[in-house]
Amino acid sequence: MDFRKISTELGVWTRRQGLRLGWMGVVAGALLVIAGVEYASVTLAGKETIAELQMQVRRMQESSRSGREIKRGDDANPVVQIAAFERFFPPAADVNLLISQIYGAAEKESLVLERGEYRLNEEAGLGLLRYQITLPVKGSYASINAFARRVLRDIPALSLDGVSLQRPNIGEPAIEGQVRLSLFYQGAR
Repeated sequence: MDFRKISTELGVWTRRQGLRLGWMGVVAGALLVIAGVEYASVTLAGKETIAELQMQVRRMQESSRSGREIKRGDDANPVVQIAAFERFFPPAADVNLLISQIYGAAEKESLVLERGEYRLNEEAGLGLLRYQITLPVKGSYASINAFARRVLRDIPALSLDGVSLQRPNIGEPAIEGQVRLSLFYQGAR
């Protein structure tokens, strides 16, 4: 079939339906089309949200399978409670992986990380070690903020101890600063 002929036939059919239905019918048809488009857009957005939530559930299930969750039982024994708390933190063997995740998050946010300082401390009274990390950073405020949020979300055993920022020159878009983090993990027994 010829496109011109189809277009002409469609135009004639549309005019006939418009005359048959009247102006109220045309408005109702237009509203039905708008409702259909809105329904499709809401459905697609809902599917994306569902997929995102399902991914979060999978991550939580994987983390619980790793045996590092804190179990809240009826056990009143403080020794058992402290042991359960310590199991939440990653083992010492995972430290290099976690540090590479920190650097990977900086790379994703287009941050320049200079050579950092690392200091190891043992937390008194617990079987935990604390790796204090000071990282000089250079980038935009938004990328530094996104970096901090990303590492805190992705590494639950990490804490943000402080952030100091300064702009070397007023007209310069990049900000220089330091991000101080603490990574807690299980010590040797």
